[in-house]
Amino acid sequence: MRSRLSNTRVPAVLSVAIVAIGMLAMGAPSSAEAQARTFRIQRGGGSRVQWVSDAPLERITGVNSAVSGELTVDPANLAATRGRVDVAVASMRTGIDLRDEHLRGPDWLDAGGHPNATLEITGVEGATALTGEGVQRVTIRGRFTLHGVTRDITAQAQVRLMRNNEELRGQGVTGDLIRAQASFEIQLSDYQVSISAPVRLKVSNTIRINVTIRAVS
Repeated sequence: MRSRLSNTRVPAVLSVAIVAIGMLAMGAPSSAEAQARTFRIQRGGGSRVQWVSDAPLERITGVNSAVSGELTVDPANLAATRGRVDVAVASMRTGIDLRDEHLRGPDWLDAGGHPNATLEITGVEGATALTGEGVQRVTIRGRFTLHGVTRDITAQAQVRLMRNNEELRGQGVTGDLIRAQASFEIQLSDYQVSISAPVRLKVSNTIRINVTIRAVS
C-alpha cells in the first residue's frame, strides 16, 4: 500500500518541478518593470512651451501649446524615467504674425523641413521617488532636437505626482497626473540657425526654454 501511494505522487511532483523550472527560465519581471507606468502628454491637455530671446534691443517671448508625447515613469525609481516630448514648430506664436511667419520659414526654424522640436529624456538625477506629497527638484538629462540637429542638454526641473481623486476627475483628468516644469538654455548657432546681421541686436543667440508638462497615466 505504501509503495503504490508513493508511485501515484511521482507524476504530480514532477509536474510541479517542471512548471517551476519553466518559470525560472522565463524570469520574473524586475521591480522596475512591474512599477513603470506610461504617462501621456496630449495636445490641449495643459502642457506648453515658452521660449525667451533677450537681445540688447528687444525681448521676444514665444509660446506653444501644441505639445504631445509620452513618459515612462516608475514613481519609486525616478532615475529610470524615459520619455519624449514633441513640439510643433508651426504652432509657435510670438504675438506678431509677420515675425511668426519668418520664424517658421526656411531661413529660420524651417517648420516645413523640420516640423517638430523634440526633447528626449534619457535620465533623471536628484530625488529618487515621487510620493504624491509635494514637489521634487531634479536634474533632467536628455537630447534636444531643433532644425534637424540634436544636442545633449541638462535641465533643472520641479516634478509633482498627483494621485487621481474626485477633484481631478472633476477637471476631466482620468488617471494619475505628473506635472513637471523644466528650464534650459540653447544656442541657436549650435542648431545651425544663423541670425542675419540686420536683426542681431533684436534676436539673441541664447534662447531660454521653459517647459510645462501635464502627463496623465
